[in-house]
Amino acid sequence: MLRLADTSIRLYRKADETVSVRLRSYLMVHAKGRGFRLSAYLNRFDCSVKLATGQSVNLDDVMYTDDCWSAMDHMVHELWASGSTSMDVIKDSAALLRVEYRLFSFDGQGSPSVIETVVPVLARGRRALRYARASRSAA
Repeated sequence: MLRLADTSIRLYRKADETVSVRLRSYLMVHAKGRGFRLSAYLNRFDCSVKLATGQSVNLDDVMYTDDCWSAMDHMVHELWASGSTSMDVIKDSAALLRVEYRLFSFDGQGSPSVIETVVPVLARGRRALRYARASRSAA
């Protein structure tokens, strides 16, 4: 079973006026022993976030550490995922994070496992850049 820990979403305004949506978390896998390379057993990992506005963003760029540290019968891997979207205003809020994954299985062996959890969304960057250019011009 896979769990997420210390999970938050950060929003950054990019130069092209889109917003970068970035996830930073830790994948925790219950496993006795020294652990294993996650890439050898994780054959699906789809990640998306539904913002409080109702807007959904796929986090298509996913990276995680293949090596891990093991403690208390858990392997701990660092996880990063990101996507982009258009938003007029970025601000602190909350979102529903949805992760579909397969661990220790092969495609065609049933439905993937799902994690859904509410996570904090944190607006980052200079306050003046938290608004789209059109909104900044009107002010």
